[in-house]
Amino acid sequence: MAKEKNKPVPVRFDLKLLELLKEEEKIDTPQQALNFLSKFWENNRPATTDFANDFKTLTPVTPVVKKEKTDKEDASSHPSGLSGIDLLIWKAEQREKNNDQEI
Repeated sequence: MAKEKNKPVPVRFDLKLLELLKEEEKIDTPQQALNFLSKFWENNRPATTDFANDFKTLTPVTPVVKKEKTDKEDASSHPSGLSGIDLLIWKAEQREKNNDQEI
């Protein structure tokens, strides 16, 4: 495999930036500075998508507070699991109980 030859491209650096890179990162040549800056940009470039849209909004969970039921409330609330004709029979029985208690 032949080594790919790159055509030289002139790049002008700010001298203050080059001096700073020489002191901080021990970079001696403009090519090393270019390599360092391109690697830095690859690792720290801004995100191209908005990750905040990927998160769904969470709603706070409120605790359920149970209050104590009286005997009348226990009788009027229907038991879970009843449906159809069973639920109609239960409701009719509850109406009969309520009518008997009122008299």
